[in-house]
Amino acid sequence: MRQFLLCLVIGFSCYTYAQKSAQDSILKKLETHTTKDSIRVRLLINAANSITYNNPNQALNLVEEALKISSEIKWTKGSVYGMRQKGVVYYSLSDNLNAMEAFQEALKINSTSPNELLEASLYNNLGNIYADLKLFDKAITNYKTLLSIAKKSNKKDEQIRALVNIGTVQIEKGNLDEGIINLDQALIFSKEEKNDFYIAAILNNLGLAYKEKKEYSKSLDYYLKALKIATQVKSKYTQATALNSLGKVNIILNDYESAKDFSTKGLKVAQDIEAIEWQADAWEVLTKVHEYNNNHAEALIAYKNHIILRDSVSTEEKIAELTRKEMQFKIEKQEALANAEISRQKLIKNSTMLGGSGLAIVSIIGFMLYRRKRDAILQKKEAQFNTKVADTELKALRAQMNPHFIFNSLNSINSYIAKNDIESATNYLTKFSKLMRETLEKSTEKEITLDEDIQILKTYIDIENKRSNDSFKYTITVDDNINSENTLTPPMILQPFVENSIIHGLRDIKKNGHINIVYKKEDNMLVCTVEDNGIGRAKSSESKVQSNKRSLGMSITKSRIEILNKLKNTKGDFKIIDQPNGTKIEVKLPLTLAY
Repeated sequence: MRQFLLCLVIGFSCYTYAQKSAQDSILKKLETHTTKDSIRVRLLINAANSITYNNPNQALNLVEEALKISSEIKWTKGSVYGMRQKGVVYYSLSDNLNAMEAFQEALKINSTSPNELLEASLYNNLGNIYADLKLFDKAITNYKTLLSIAKKSNKKDEQIRALVNIGTVQIEKGNLDEGIINLDQALIFSKEEKNDFYIAAILNNLGLAYKEKKEYSKSLDYYLKALKIATQVKSKYTQATALNSLGKVNIILNDYESAKDFSTKGLKVAQDIEAIEWQADAWEVLTKVHEYNNNHAEALIAYKNHIILRDSVSTEEKIAELTRKEMQFKIEKQEALANAEISRQKLIKNSTMLGGSGLAIVSIIGFMLYRRKRDAILQKKEAQFNTKVADTELKALRAQMNPHFIFNSLNSINSYIAKNDIESATNYLTKFSKLMRETLEKSTEKEITLDEDIQILKTYIDIENKRSNDSFKYTITVDDNINSENTLTPPMILQPFVENSIIHGLRDIKKNGHINIVYKKEDNMLVCTVEDNGIGRAKSSESKVQSNKRSLGMSITKSRIEILNKLKNTKGDFKIIDQPNGTKIEVKLPLTLAY
């Protein structure tokens, strides 16, 4: 979610972030106190916390030492604090997978000696990961839990973090006024606590809120204030976000010179702290600057850097793995509770049998255990199904916009530039950028309108046709009894079949190739067909590699339709029809209307 919003994670101490005097004091105490005890553990974690956003690798080393000592002296709370700080460091590096694992491990350790406020802080940190995955409702639930407990405990610093994070998610959801109210309250508390690190982060978030409200003058003012304070306290993390944000706003205001200046500085700071996400954002702004200045070669390089860095932060596999880890953690927690209940019931059973009332109690226990086991099995099946949904949808996205297509397109653009065919390169890059933007915008949605899906499909086909030197033509027909603006469909469900027609069916046809796409209504089903006049499956399958790829695309689509059938209790399917000249694919989907 981080389009320059800063969620506040909870580390060991809220006053040590990036404050040089505090850092020096902690590091000095660390040098003099060498005894492996709880005091050194606290110093190690506090020192790690103070440098997390400026030197994350050194912070990890300090945390590992703290965890090792905590284990040796059997200090449970030190292990919880250490794992929590480890998660904070990984989160600062945009490594959500390892961050989630650390926070979950801290929750497990804390359960042996429960601490309500400490547990709430861990769920707050997990909430940040949910927010990054756009699971906003889950994130806000975690944040509100922390806020409630912090108010009861009169912990002002935890209230600040909860308010900032709630406000941040509200802004991301588009509830700008509510978000600003929470951020303003957090800013008041932060000034009372004299916490400059939080003040800078909050000002940065307010800058984005007013950018979304299109109050650009106010937005720039907040970003500049955030940058000034972040520079003073040497918080490079906030510096990088503020600089990139200033670049974004200046692009909107058509001040490309200022945008270039801020983003170049933001890129340097992000590289210093190895913040891949902010590097990707800086390259994105620089791409637009170079495009405006007609520096097409530099724009292409910047865009490649942006794509590579962006994809290394948030790939489909990482998101799927995060989903699996969350589900696994819930299942393990449920099983632990079930085992504890079984042990308790066994004790009750033994005691009551000794008392002479065994038969009735055994029956009750048996029923309770059966019901608990049944519920656990159902929850496990539900978790497995949800995982399948996540995996299938993500595989489908990967198949729709696979790296081969992206880099083939980029190489085509590069080829045009090498030939000094700037007009063709610009035209191709414009279409490619449009397709990337449309696909990424719609990829998180379960369903989009048929009209939107057709527009994306047209852009995709135009790009492929351009790359194949206009070797084929295509038609897209929608029956009159279908309202394409009111009919919903899973995004890009036909794209793998169209890709097969272009790459496999028409690959040996140098001209007069044709693809015909038709949408029609039959009963309560939307029937979509993709028909080409290519070489057909028999000749295409002679290549083993191509055949495997075709099977993968069909397998993914089949899984998507199966899941759709289960969710909607329908009978969608697809079939392949071999023809004398070419292949025809018929896909049946449940007819769904937007309203």
